[in-house]
Amino acid sequence: MEIPLKYKQLWNNWDVRVLILLSLSIQIILIFLGRLRRTSTSRWIRMVVWVSYILADWVASFALGNLSSNMDDSSSSNVVIAFWAPFLILHLGGPDTITAYSMEDNELWARHLLGLGYELFIAFYVLFRSLPDTRLLMPTLLIFLVGIIKYVERSYSLYKASVEGIQSSINPLSPTKLERTNDLNALSQDFWLYYAAKPSFIDVAPYSDKYLIIKTIFMNISAEEVLMVIRKELSNAYDEFYTKSIVNHSILGYVLRVLCSTCILLAFSLFILEPKNDFNKLDVAITYVLLATSICLDFMATVMLMFSDRMIVYLLNVKKLSKWSVLLAKFFVRIKKACPKRKYWSIKLPQLNLLSNCLSISSPNKTLQHRMMSWVAKRLRFVQEIKLNITPLIGESIKLETFTLHTIQPVQATQDVLELIVSHLKSRIHLDLFDFNEPAGSSSLRQVTTIRNWAVEPFVQLFEKFSLEKQVLIWHITTDLCFYWNSESQHLLEPHQTKMEVEKNRLKGVKRTSTKMETCKYLSNYMMHTVMIRSYMMSNMGGESHILAGKVIKDMVEFIHKSYDGHHLQMPNEIVEACMKMKETPIEFGNLITSLFGTARVLAHLMLVISEEERWQVITTAWVELLQKVAMSSKGNIHMKQLSIGDDLLTFVWLLNKNINANILDEPVAAIYGVYDKIWDFLSEIKSHLNL
Repeated sequence: MEIPLKYKQLWNNWDVRVLILLSLSIQIILIFLGRLRRTSTSRWIRMVVWVSYILADWVASFALGNLSSNMDDSSSSNVVIAFWAPFLILHLGGPDTITAYSMEDNELWARHLLGLGYELFIAFYVLFRSLPDTRLLMPTLLIFLVGIIKYVERSYSLYKASVEGIQSSINPLSPTKLERTNDLNALSQDFWLYYAAKPSFIDVAPYSDKYLIIKTIFMNISAEEVLMVIRKELSNAYDEFYTKSIVNHSILGYVLRVLCSTCILLAFSLFILEPKNDFNKLDVAITYVLLATSICLDFMATVMLMFSDRMIVYLLNVKKLSKWSVLLAKFFVRIKKACPKRKYWSIKLPQLNLLSNCLSISSPNKTLQHRMMSWVAKRLRFVQEIKLNITPLIGESIKLETFTLHTIQPVQATQDVLELIVSHLKSRIHLDLFDFNEPAGSSSLRQVTTIRNWAVEPFVQLFEKFSLEKQVLIWHITTDLCFYWNSESQHLLEPHQTKMEVEKNRLKGVKRTSTKMETCKYLSNYMMHTVMIRSYMMSNMGGESHILAGKVIKDMVEFIHKSYDGHHLQMPNEIVEACMKMKETPIEFGNLITSLFGTARVLAHLMLVISEEERWQVITTAWVELLQKVAMSSKGNIHMKQLSIGDDLLTFVWLLNKNINANILDEPVAAIYGVYDKIWDFLSEIKSHLNL
């Protein structure tokens, strides 16, 4: 079907103008929304930023290519159209708030810099076509200068955020003051802590002589302050890896900022003074929009630069005119205090629950409303799907089974949850390597002293044989069972069960009043999501998570089918019913080694023996230890990439662990196990043998 001629003519008249305004709109979106990636958990904001980032360079390049074809040698509008070309170079330089969307973009810094030559060739060709009319030559050259500076700044920022650039920027740090007597000292110290931990992002060990200083700092501040320090470190890392921060906050960067602002204002003034009687009024209006918006965006970028934490720290480190720079830094701090409190980093907990998925698998015939809500959630990507294929054992006639798991709506990590994690990690700051490497939860299990002859040691020995995936699966099921079981119900491991209070619990449900209960539930679902969806963040995993989870799901689904004999569970208390049924049903101890589901049920029953407060203390400790071990096993470059997505708790725990337990890996194993003497004797024998 051929496009009508009138539409072709309409596009020929408006294509460059539409593309210019579209490119400008994208720059506005990026400068305002680009900085929200680290603090916002909204999918829509991230989607808009991603689409804008992808379109920004393409639209600017495409518009630049169309400029030459829209120039008419007999038209006076050529001068105005040529004046638009450097604005597109300026747009290709991008805003200060986002230079890269992912770490892979940083590694392409050389390609981005080479692209400058091609874009400049086209832009100067457009300018050449506008000659010999030189009425707007001076403002055009001024904007050209600004565009080239911004483009080079972005290319250099990409280089400094690449692995090679980060390695070149790592330098030994001088010791910092330990006192956090005021806001300025605390801010300076927070930046020192970030630069001390920065090598960890590229899996380079920090300088060991800083370990004692870092530990002393974290030991002397509260959990709330630790939380703020880690949030600031994550924010600083994001600024260096994904914005122009490292270029802007330098002497050259400040000089270029003043130069660019001056050039834009001069270009605007020259354009105003230039007679425009023979210019197209629409083109003149678009040019005014480009100039005015560029001035506003530059002003916004300058304000954000001046009142950033890095600017304050830079002023504190100025040796010349130190008195005036400190006064200026204090002035900026007062202004920042008067403004709404800045949100440095937000943390979201993605959720995946095995028990609720097993119930969905066991009861496929949901109501129409439930099916419609599930369909909408899937289409809008509010939930994720993962399919598990269970291969039958040799000799079985059962066909291949496929289970589909769905995630739950993410939960925002509250201050209480994060402070609880920080407190637990701080309590482990004095552990040596031997105690630090104990299986998750084993230390907390051994601390249970309220019950005599409690079955702790057998479970500790059993947990020592389990991988991290198995431990997560066991504690995940155990947490769910303890969460829904009534703490006052009779604890029974024997085959002869009673049904005390079961019916009452089914009618009234289980009240969840404990903050630790809620925290453990969220951490349990989050860790299961990490194992099933983000297993790439656990570098020591052998790829068995889906197989292990599939076997557990198969056992749980078979249990539900067998227990209810085809009868559907009653909504909305179906999960409570299923948990109570698991409590009433006798446990077959013979298959505990092969059945993680059975092991989790036994552990849950053991948890009911102890008091409620002690029970959730044990489970909380187990989850924090699991978080820490999974974080320790992950690579720094994974978390460097994760910063572009933000809001991941594992990255938060990983960086916190690097700060407070960095010297764990620096301790010699020989010193821990007390075998130095044997090693020296062995070396002496070798030396004497060589002397022979």
